[in-house]
Amino acid sequence: MMLSPTIAVVKPSSRIEAMPKQVFDVCIVGSGPGGGIATYALTKAGLKVALVEAGPRLRAGIDYNSHGTPFASLDQRLSKGLQPGGGNGSLFSDRRERNHFTGVGDRPDHGLLKALGGRSLCWAGHSLRFGPLDYRQWPISYDEVAPYYSRAERFMGVYGYKDGLYNMPDGEYLKPVPMRCGEQLLKRGVARLKQSGRKMEFVAQRKAMLTQEHASHRALCHYCGHCGGCEVDAKYTSANTPIPAALLTGNLTMFTDSTMTRILKSGNKVTGIEYSSSAGQVEKIECKTLVLACSAIETARQLLINDLANGSGQVGKNLTSHFGVTVIALFPELKSRDASNDDGTAYYHSLLTGLYWDKPNKNFEGTYQVQCGSGLQPRAMVVRNIPGYGASLKRELREKNAAHAGMNMQGSLLISPRKYVDLDRDRLDRFGQPLPRVHLNYEQNDVAMAQDMVETCEEIIRAGGGEVLSTPGKVTASKLAIDSNHWVGTARMGHDPKTSVVNSDCQSHEIPNLFIGDASVFAAYPEKNPTLTNIALSWRMSDRLAEKFRRGDLS
Repeated sequence: MMLSPTIAVVKPSSRIEAMPKQVFDVCIVGSGPGGGIATYALTKAGLKVALVEAGPRLRAGIDYNSHGTPFASLDQRLSKGLQPGGGNGSLFSDRRERNHFTGVGDRPDHGLLKALGGRSLCWAGHSLRFGPLDYRQWPISYDEVAPYYSRAERFMGVYGYKDGLYNMPDGEYLKPVPMRCGEQLLKRGVARLKQSGRKMEFVAQRKAMLTQEHASHRALCHYCGHCGGCEVDAKYTSANTPIPAALLTGNLTMFTDSTMTRILKSGNKVTGIEYSSSAGQVEKIECKTLVLACSAIETARQLLINDLANGSGQVGKNLTSHFGVTVIALFPELKSRDASNDDGTAYYHSLLTGLYWDKPNKNFEGTYQVQCGSGLQPRAMVVRNIPGYGASLKRELREKNAAHAGMNMQGSLLISPRKYVDLDRDRLDRFGQPLPRVHLNYEQNDVAMAQDMVETCEEIIRAGGGEVLSTPGKVTASKLAIDSNHWVGTARMGHDPKTSVVNSDCQSHEIPNLFIGDASVFAAYPEKNPTLTNIALSWRMSDRLAEKFRRGDLS
């Protein structure tokens, strides 16, 4: 399902004053995973929705195209200061925001992509349900969210195997994609360790990519591996599925290239927003209800700038993400194999999981999973640091990449007072708004978790008959890498207005017509990827918001 070029979109050159005055039922700011599904659910419910997105609409295969030869645009890319390749992942690396935040502490980063669909355009598609244990610290249970997981999986088109894991529940899946050779040998190592009593599981990945015909009518995946910016729209994004479906209802007005600069309010209610177009015009949208879906960092920033919904003092607090290190294996028995069919759905086809679900590790709180990939991918070789030149260099590059397997940790970062978002009032964006300041300070808990991952992965490699090709060895905070796209928790949900920002419906405790549709509402964070849960919770929030409209609570 693609955006039709005949659909009317409010662009920077348009003047809102020329349009009949309209008070929208809902204004949604942000079109990423949460904002996109909220737009669909609320327009389907019959509400008139304004969707505000700071970036432009990008056309898959035209405005980003990893299939094209890098030489065709080499001069143009170099003149813009971009990397010459333009391969997998270049959508994010080319178009991500830069100089848009202040980092404090241990090298934080803040992934931000301004475009219709947001970072759903460049996500990896990993779609894992949180399990019953993961909801123990939430004001809602897994059983309350499970129907929305099912609804989201069917709507998105998620492939996967049914593995029967109680804390990573099975979903409703399309035809699965198998592991590659190197990952099968990692699985062999896990099986041998399990025979000695170790608690762990090794399963194939679950991703939102079409492996068979689907109601969205998106193209089927052809396994090119360029999933960071899927040029054929086989991967689910907000821009190719929920937003086009919302437009078909006739209830959606889109404002692209439009940056919210102020939230308007009267008493304890929001009345609308002001936004600035890329042409510099300042306009106003009036609404009965506001949904912020800007990302965990940007939603917190907007609430702090506008002094909203922070009676608890928790806005910007409880910041967490995923972090990790990488271990690389070499399996000599794979060196001479035929590696001509290794592309697949990007790099990671498998997952080490099930660690410390039953019995916590005595050295750290929380747990981690390990995303695993393998195989020869000529445009993104994992093993590159090889001496020599000529035919022998090419042969060794081919053999080691064909025989390698990568193990990338995704650990749950400990929530603490040393990790949070506030405002840098000494640095302003071009609209005069303070930039967010992201504080990240690793704890001993984080270091201990990463050390356990390194030792566990090395054991698995050797048990599977492989050699450890690359390892961090002794872990220190300086070796840890943060996931800049997995931040959550800065406006967390809870029953108590003194310790949380929103209630279990993702509705502000203080401002009844303010809702949040992104991952900032997460009350706790496991090792699993956030996007599927973000979408499920935003859909659940939208249903509750629509019901409040039907009862007259928000009109």
